[in-house]
Amino acid sequence: DPYRWLEDQNSTEVSDWVRAQAERADSYLAELPGRDRLAGRLAELSELPTTSPPRLRGKRWFRFTNDGTQQQSVLRVADEPFGEGRVLLDPNTASADGTTALAGAVPDPAGKLVAWSYQEVGSDWCRWRVRDVETGEDLQDQVAWAKFIEPHWLPESAGFVYLSYPPADETDVYSAANLAPKLMLHRLGAGTDELLFQQPDQPGSFCIPWVDREHGWLAMILDNPEEDTRSIWIQNLNEPDDRLHELVPASHSEWEFIGADERGLIMRTDAEAERGRLVLVDRQTGELTTLVAERPALLQLADSVNGTLVISWLVDARSEVSLHDRDGQQTGEIALPTLGTVSGLTASDDSTLVHLGFTSYDTPGQVLQHDLATGLTGIVFESRPAVAGPGMITEQIWITSADGTRLPAFVIHRADVNVGNGPHPTVLYGYGGFYISLSPAYSPLIAAFVEAGGVWVVANLRGGAEYGSSWHDGGRLANKQNVFDDAIATAEHLIATGWTSTAQLAANGGSNGGLLAGALLTQRPDLFAAVVPQVGVLDMLRYEQFTIGRAWAADYGIASRSKE
Repeated sequence: DPYRWLEDQNSTEVSDWVRAQAERADSYLAELPGRDRLAGRLAELSELPTTSPPRLRGKRWFRFTNDGTQQQSVLRVADEPFGEGRVLLDPNTASADGTTALAGAVPDPAGKLVAWSYQEVGSDWCRWRVRDVETGEDLQDQVAWAKFIEPHWLPESAGFVYLSYPPADETDVYSAANLAPKLMLHRLGAGTDELLFQQPDQPGSFCIPWVDREHGWLAMILDNPEEDTRSIWIQNLNEPDDRLHELVPASHSEWEFIGADERGLIMRTDAEAERGRLVLVDRQTGELTTLVAERPALLQLADSVNGTLVISWLVDARSEVSLHDRDGQQTGEIALPTLGTVSGLTASDDSTLVHLGFTSYDTPGQVLQHDLATGLTGIVFESRPAVAGPGMITEQIWITSADGTRLPAFVIHRADVNVGNGPHPTVLYGYGGFYISLSPAYSPLIAAFVEAGGVWVVANLRGGAEYGSSWHDGGRLANKQNVFDDAIATAEHLIATGWTSTAQLAANGGSNGGLLAGALLTQRPDLFAAVVPQVGVLDMLRYEQFTIGRAWAADYGIASRSKE
């Protein structure tokens, strides 16, 4: 491998190479006509005030807000869902260049304490602290070397559980492999933390904890990406001698914690339901009872509140929301403003209000409020740029891939830019992996490109979650080429139907989508005028040896273990 030397991120040779690449790119990009004008317009469209759906804890409401000019969002606390309140955490004051962000902020059940961490220089590392909500002062408690999972508070707010990755090499903490995570318990005021769970013999495993505070149980999903298996473990916190023990054996099924009641854990799973169902998991036996059965749509988000189940479904990559009683019977729906995506869902047993984050390609972020008591739904927050964006149209088209599989794509354009007067400058964007769906979401980048006369296309490729586990399986491991074939078929369709031409078509994607863009660049350079992989996973031979790479094995496999 002639590029093996690039693995040493601490070497002078790599630093010099990165600097030379940046200088080469900057010198080229600086000469492009209209670049400053486009940058100015992007800045205007990016000045979007935003808020997360508010979350009630005790008598206090917490939400993340941004006035549209801040580099990073702040955590705000108030006595009303959208009250002005006060700022509790502001990462904008933590660094001069605005690169420090909130990695997470988790209020305790009483709304009196918040476990929080900053995220610095783009690193995943977290140092969790605890802030007193009333005084704004931090307690002495701190835990280091945490990653990926937010803390989960114990009953009575006595402490929290978190995931720790003690670095194998403290001289190379940003690129060394993260192995054998520890599930830890931190009790407030304690000098040392308690180890709850670790599997050193399975260093690539991953723990996803959850605390049933009302009934006093700790539950955990143990994910082994290298084996592509997940199991459920449980511990009765009311029994001093109990320890985490396996409740549901390892299988290839996906699991997600939704809530709990006196009958058991409420979970989303694709076990015997490739597009997902809600089940009750008996805490003693692990027996599953279906609450909400599988539908043709993908079960994407859910929450349990006051005996009501709120479920967001994905129908051909766009959202619909239904309401169900505690036994799973549908009792109603929540109407959405347009074709778009429910991006977040919050509810509390202490309120009848349900809040939904909502967005679409032509609609910046909104928050909808539904009152379970009255059945009324309304928009309680709308994000609008300081300078109005363009009028945009979203169409959904269908493409046939190389093996005959049909897949949808969203085409976003101005009303006067259409397939009949093409070809047009076009960007094809995709991801295709890790059971992740691409559904409509507002982006200043898309708005600026469309306003300038371009067409933005988002392809729903296999490997994602849009149609459940078989759609995911169709684009991973030995089927990974299907993802690239799907994107190539979409590009060929856009050219054949007149939307664009090879001289006007670009491909773009990030992370796993960066791998997609890299594959398109190497397999079909004739189709594209430009290709931009962003933070692409491009070293498919040795990716698992760095940072959290082993966690990707379920989608990519590990080359050194497979002669085929």
